[in-house]
Amino acid sequence: MKTTTIFCVLFLLLLNSCVATKINKSNKQNYSELKENKMYIIKTKKLGNIRRFKFMNETNDSITGLYKNKELQISKNDIIKINKFSMEKTVAVVIPPIIVIVALSNINTNTSGDFSIPWR
Repeated sequence: MKTTTIFCVLFLLLLNSCVATKINKSNKQNYSELKENKMYIIKTKKLGNIRRFKFMNETNDSITGLYKNKELQISKNDIIKINKFSMEKTVAVVIPPIIVIVALSNINTNTSGDFSIPWR
């Protein structure tokens, strides 16, 4: 039970941290990285973090998309950073701990306590 709880907490932390930065201070004018109908996480000055923003299009001054089933227009001046959830990074980070936890749980359940040498 303890192993399962630790695994669940680590899994949730890893899922939240596996993102790829698309827009930040160094490439703030390059919105060509954003793909139509893809989900993004946007950090803004006024609105805070906007998760699951579905990008639709951009103009010279703003980007438009769907957030909570409503159209939302965000000024480019208000945007601090735009991230995209990265499935590749998530898989690369999550799979090794799963293998280790499964291996450790199998070792603990297969130990019978009999440490005698079987071939004697």
